[in-house]
Amino acid sequence: MNMLLFYLIQSSVGLGTLFGVYWIFLRRDTFFQMNRIFLLLVGLLSMVAPLIPFHRLLWVPATTLMVLLEPVLITPHRVEQTVISHLQWFEIAQVIYVTGVAIFLVRYLARVVQLSMLVRRSTVRRSEGIRLVSVDRGYAPFSFFNMIFIHEGRMTAENREAILAHEKIHIRQAHSFDLVLAELLIIVQWFNPFAWMTRRELKMIHEYLADEGVIKKGVPLAGYQQLILNETLGIQVNNLTNNFNISQLKKRIVMLTQKRSGRWAIGKTMLSLPVVVALGLLFSAGTLSPVLSQENGKQEPESMGVPVKTGDTTHKYAVPDKQPEYPGGEEVRRKFLIENIKYPELAVENKVKGNVFVAFDVETDGTVTHVKVLRGIGSGCDEEAVRVIKLMPKWIPGELKGRPIVTNFVIPIKFALEVNKNEKLQNIKFQAVPADIPKK
Repeated sequence: MNMLLFYLIQSSVGLGTLFGVYWIFLRRDTFFQMNRIFLLLVGLLSMVAPLIPFHRLLWVPATTLMVLLEPVLITPHRVEQTVISHLQWFEIAQVIYVTGVAIFLVRYLARVVQLSMLVRRSTVRRSEGIRLVSVDRGYAPFSFFNMIFIHEGRMTAENREAILAHEKIHIRQAHSFDLVLAELLIIVQWFNPFAWMTRRELKMIHEYLADEGVIKKGVPLAGYQQLILNETLGIQVNNLTNNFNISQLKKRIVMLTQKRSGRWAIGKTMLSLPVVVALGLLFSAGTLSPVLSQENGKQEPESMGVPVKTGDTTHKYAVPDKQPEYPGGEEVRRKFLIENIKYPELAVENKVKGNVFVAFDVETDGTVTHVKVLRGIGSGCDEEAVRVIKLMPKWIPGELKGRPIVTNFVIPIKFALEVNKNEKLQNIKFQAVPADIPKK
């Protein structure tokens, strides 16, 4: 499977699962700071955990690494439509995803520029290390990093002090950093509703924290609730800022009067944090590709049931930091096999079809060696597959810590007499947990 697609699947499922823990168990609690930390961990783990090569930390002796390459379809008439169509879908999906990332990245940069232009055309003065930006439009009060934007001509002195106290809490607690992280999460996972929900919840928690801080400063509750209602008419600049008149005002007002959560809520949060970390590591354990299972001296890709028997080989293969590369890339490799493998006449006469699984090593100098059939279908198909694999040019060898290492591959070659247009070829790469580095 394409590495980018696999990362996005892991990251999205991870975010959805971890956010679900928050939504079910924590969102109604009043321990706002802990909930904030929890959501930040959810966002960070969902993006970072799939990139951590967790499986490389689990060293298991006598385990052989094998990477299953993408299947290749061979027909008597060299029909490539199935593979080409399959690849086109991946290419189209990649183009759509990258386009979405570009759009949301440009949107993010445009919002930063919008705030920068607003600062330039406004009067700015410093107070207690904070920049007060006096805007000339009907914007609702908001803050961004160490700047507070406020339209002072439309509020009383008492309201002004309460609003400034509210926004200063946003600044002191660095809520803008959270929102930048949430924006980056949306840029990477713009297609994932849980990314948008995470940002929404973070913004809501920021308001709870600021409201709570203002009340603790002695501002009367009833007057502050009225102030929140009065400020709903202000214009919101954009989602990068902490806005005083954020939506869901009913929730804010209810939370101001809600009874504080008990000790059990703290226990729930403390128990949930290890769950988040454990789930993050679980999703990272399948980094880049699923793991092969080992049983009775056999290595079998679990989802395909391919008998990858190592036989009497003395090689042990390690997980490379950098995978070997076919000169010219995967498209060139597939094209080479499709153009050179001939469907044996005997197999056509006997109507033999099926998958031939061929294993081979890519040596430290890139040479293809130890070519053998792991499972064949006979009638000349096995020999033909081996013949062409041996003709492959030198690869760019894999590396571990900057040192070339031997890597073992398995490639499924599908011999088909007829091609169903709806037939799908699996496009999955498998790799085992690492073993010792082979000594040449």
